Order: sequence, then C-alpha cells, then structure tokens
Amino acid sequence: MKKPKSTLGKVLKVVAIVLALLIAATILMVVFLRASNYFNHKLQLANGINESEYLDVNGQKQYILMTGKDTSNPVIIYLHGGPSSPDTCVAYNFVDHLMDEYTFIGWDQRGCGRTYYRNIEADPENKTASFEQALEDLDEIVDYARERFGQEKVIIMGHSYGTVLGSTYVRTHPDKVSTYIGIGQMVSLERADVYSYNDALSKAQAAGDDTTEMEKAFDDFKNNPEIPTLLTLRNLTSKYHPAEKHGDYLGLALFSPYSGIDDIKWFIKQLGDIHEYVALNQQLFDYVLKFDALEEDLNYEMPVYFISGSEDWVCPVQSTQEYYEKITAPKKDFRTIEKCGHDVQLASSREFSQLVKELLAD
Repeated sequence: MKKPKSTLGKVLKVVAIVLALLIAATILMVVFLRASNYFNHKLQLANGINESEYLDVNGQKQYILMTGKDTSNPVIIYLHGGPSSPDTCVAYNFVDHLMDEYTFIGWDQRGCGRTYYRNIEADPENKTASFEQALEDLDEIVDYARERFGQEKVIIMGHSYGTVLGSTYVRTHPDKVSTYIGIGQMVSLERADVYSYNDALSKAQAAGDDTTEMEKAFDDFKNNPEIPTLLTLRNLTSKYHPAEKHGDYLGLALFSPYSGIDDIKWFIKQLGDIHEYVALNQQLFDYVLKFDALEEDLNYEMPVYFISGSEDWVCPVQSTQEYYEKITAPKKDFRTIEKCGHDVQLASSREFSQLVKELLAD
C-alpha cells in the first residue's frame, strides 16, 4: 500500500503553487502596466515627438530620448547626475507634466548607461570619458537640438553632477542657452559633506548617540577624499537626514515605456563593487571631487533657477543658498520643495514640474 503524503509535503506544495501564481501575476501586471504606459505615451505624443536614437557625437554613438507634444515648443536638455548615473528611462515621471509646453531631451552621457554599452568594444575602459570631453559632447547635443527643432537657444536643466556640467557649459556658451535650471545644485562635495556631517553630528549628540564611528569616517574622508570614504560617511550621516518623499527608481523603471536591458545592466553595475564602478569613470569622479563652484566664474548671462528638496543633504540647501547669493544673473530664483531629498524631480514630480513652468514663465 502507498504511504499517505505527509501534511508538511502538502503544505509545501500549496505554498509553492501560491508563490508561483503570485510571481506570474506580478509579471503579468508589470507587462500590462508597462504596455499601457507605452501606448499611452505613443498616443499622447502622436503629433509631436517620441523618439530614442543614437547620435554620432565626437566619435561615439550616444543615446538620447526626445519627447514632447509640439516640436515648436522650447527645448529642455536634461543632464543626469552621478557622475555616470543616467536616469533617462525614468525621467518620464516628471517629463509627462512638462511635455505639453516643452520638448524634452534626455541623454545618457559618455561612459555610462546605454551609451557605454553601445561603445564598449571601442572604449571598454572609458578612456575618453573626461569632463572636458563631456563639455564637447554636450555642445554637439545642443547644436543638434537647435538645428533639429529650429531653436536659437535651448534650456539647460542639470541634476546633481549634471549641474557641474550644466553650470560650466552655460557660462561658456551664453549664445546657445536661454535659461539654466539647477536641480540640487552642486557647489562642492567637500563643502556639502561638511555641512551634512556637522548637522548630523549635532543631531546625534543631542540624541545621546555614540558618534565615534561617524567622527572617524569624517576624519577618513578629510584625510582621503575619495568616493568610497565619502559614501561610508554618508551611510552614517543619512540616518539623521530622513526625507519623507523619495523617488521610486525601481518602480519607475519597471513600468517605464522607455527602459531596456542596457538600463538594467547599468543599474546592476552601480550596485556592484564600488571600486570597480568608480574606476570605470575615474576621470569624472576625480574632477567632481575637486570641483568648487565658488572658485569658478560667478557671472551668468541668462536667467538662473535653482530647485532643491528641503531635505537634500547630498547637495545641501545651505550650500546651494550660499552659492545662489554670490552669483549674478539677469534674473535668478531659488525654490525648495518640502519633504523631498536629493531626487526632488522624481519624489514630487507634479509639484516640481509646475514650479519649472512657473519659473520659466516669469
């Protein structure tokens, strides 16, 4: 006679079936919502532009994504942060609220994202990915946009490291730029993390917490200012700088009408060994570690607008405010959005986009 199956075996079988069904349902939901998002954008942009392509830019094929309801609208060129942290595939989160009045161009810069994988055979170690080259590449993108859309000037919008690239570019090419928008304007990494550390230390001491590890991490960063020591310090100070609103990068990427396999591959690379990741764009990281906007030209020839999350401690509001007060521009403004951190454009996309429209219409 056959032995009856154990109760445990039956339970495990039921659990396995339920898990399989949940996984299948999740996959179907992601596919359905992503497809819906894709066709929704296709319909909305049917009379405008909804294109992704690889442009020939200074010897490389570089990825750009262009969206907008009317190609006669002003053009915004968006510069992602990092260095080498492209977010082109999730930018739709806030671009969807801008595309009725602006044509938006997202770009995976040289040395990262889709652009990196398209050129990996020719430049596997990113030897051409320098800050000077990034400026030249950006100039090519700007000229392409001006010619493609019949615009004399474009709007440059940068986020985090993108504000280093953007602010440098617009000051040297005022003939091609109508307005500059800095999101989480970077002034100096060292200056920023001194602000962040001092604030976190004060809060930790007030709470009676042991600050020995944090103080050691700060000394390590000051003595050896590199990305690994910087991140170690930030991991300890971030506990005292919570932001209520965050951008859900993973969720946005899953349901994005624009994300692809190379976006996923690069995201995984960012989560891997930090030393290998930094080494891949060492020239850019070395540049940004030494950059200090207060030592650069403080004069702008176009309107300048800064937008920060009130709880941004990567590029602290205090640091940006100090820089804002020292620059000159025909028109300038600095706004914060409450309860948001460094990714304010993703964390509060509708409010951010409305603020952009308000500033540009002023």
